[in-house]
Amino acid sequence: MKRVLLWGLGVSGRSALNLLKAKGFEVYAGDDARGDNFKEFLHIVDTVVLSPGIPPHHALWKEAQEKGIEVIGELELAWRFFEGKALAITGTDGKSTTTRLTYLMLKEVYANVEEGANAGKPLSEIVLSNPSCLAVLEVSSFQGKTLKTFRPIGGAFLNFSEDHLDWHPSLQDYLESKRNIFSRQREEDFLLLNAKDPRIRETPSDAKKFFLLEEGMQGYIKEGKAYFLGEELFEVERLKIRGKHNWHNALFAGAMARLMGVEREIIQEVLYSFSGLPYRMEYMGSFGGVEVYNDSKSTTVNALRSALESFEDGKVILIAGGKDKGGDFEGIKELVKKKTRLSILIGEAREKIAKAWRGCEVYLAKDLESAVSKAFEFAKQGDIILFSPACASFDMFRDYKERGERFKELVFELGGKSL
Repeated sequence: MKRVLLWGLGVSGRSALNLLKAKGFEVYAGDDARGDNFKEFLHIVDTVVLSPGIPPHHALWKEAQEKGIEVIGELELAWRFFEGKALAITGTDGKSTTTRLTYLMLKEVYANVEEGANAGKPLSEIVLSNPSCLAVLEVSSFQGKTLKTFRPIGGAFLNFSEDHLDWHPSLQDYLESKRNIFSRQREEDFLLLNAKDPRIRETPSDAKKFFLLEEGMQGYIKEGKAYFLGEELFEVERLKIRGKHNWHNALFAGAMARLMGVEREIIQEVLYSFSGLPYRMEYMGSFGGVEVYNDSKSTTVNALRSALESFEDGKVILIAGGKDKGGDFEGIKELVKKKTRLSILIGEAREKIAKAWRGCEVYLAKDLESAVSKAFEFAKQGDIILFSPACASFDMFRDYKERGERFKELVFELGGKSL
C-alpha cells in the first residue's frame, strides 16, 4: 500500500483521509456527490479505500478489482495501524445498544476504552488519538465485507434477518460479510452467537464459542431472569429499556463484559441505569394519555417486529415507511393486524407496504408532518403512537437522526394542540 485512492468523503472517509496523511501516504480523494471521476486515478494507485456506503456494484469497485487493485474499507485501513485490542459486535438490529452497553460496562474496569466504528468514532480517528486502547466496535456488513486482517479478541453476532439487499448482491453475501468479521479469530478469542438462528450458529471462527438465547445453552433468559454460565446476571423487570429484543441486547452485553472480567455488580449497575439511545424506542412522553415512542433507527422489518412486540395488542398507532431496502413486509402482516389500530404510511415504500398489509387499517400520508397530525387525531387515551419506519430515511431525510429529530419536533409541536 503506497498510493491510495480514497472514495467517499463522509465522516469515515474524512477520518481515513486524515489517517493516511498523518502516516505519510500519497493519497488521492474523491466523491460521487462532487462529480469526481475515479478513472483518472486507477492507473497510479495500488489500494482503493471505499466509504461504507459504496456498494459492490459500483463501477469503481468493479474496475479496481479487474485491474488487481486492492479494495478495502475504512475499518480495515485503520486496523492496519491500530495497536490495541478490539471487541466486535454485529447483527441486523441491536448493534448500537449492545455496543454502548458493553462500552459502559468495560469503562468501569478498564482505564483506556473507546467506542467506535459504525457507532461513535471511526476507528481511524481512534488510531490517531488513542491507538493502544481497548476498542468496542459496532461493525456493519458493509464494513465486514472488505475486512482482510481485522481480528477481534471477542465478538458477538446478535441476530440476522433480511436487510441491505439494495447494497449486497444477495442475502448470502450479506451473511458472509457479517461472518467475515470473525473469520480470523484464534482459539484464545471468544465469540457470542445467537443460538436460535442456525445461520449464526454456524459462523466459522476458531474462537471459543458461547451460545445465547436458548435455555440449556451458556446464556438464556428464563422467568424474568438472565443467566450466563450458570450465574444470574440481571432481572429483566429492572431494565429501563423496553422490549424482549433489548433484554437480548442486555444479555449479550453482560455476557461479553463478564468474559472480559467485569463483576456482576457493575454489569447490573450499568444495565439498571441505562435508559436507551436516542431514536431507539426512545420514550417521548405522554400527551393526553397517549404515549409516544421515537424508533427512527428502525430501518428493517425485523426492527419494526421487535418494536411492535413490545406493546399490548390493539393499542398501537404506527407510523412507518420510507425508502425500501427489500424488506419482507408481508411477513409481519398478522403482527401488524394484531398490534395496531391504524398504520400511517409515508415515503417511497408506502404503497408497497399498504399492499403487503391489505386487510389491516392503513392510511397513506404525504409526509411525516401529516402522519404525526393524523396519529394524534386518531389516538385516544391509552394508545401508543409508535414511529418505527422499517425503512431507510434517504427518500425524505439525510439520515435516521435527522428523521428522528424532525419527528421529535412534530410531536412536541402537534401533540399539545391535538389532545
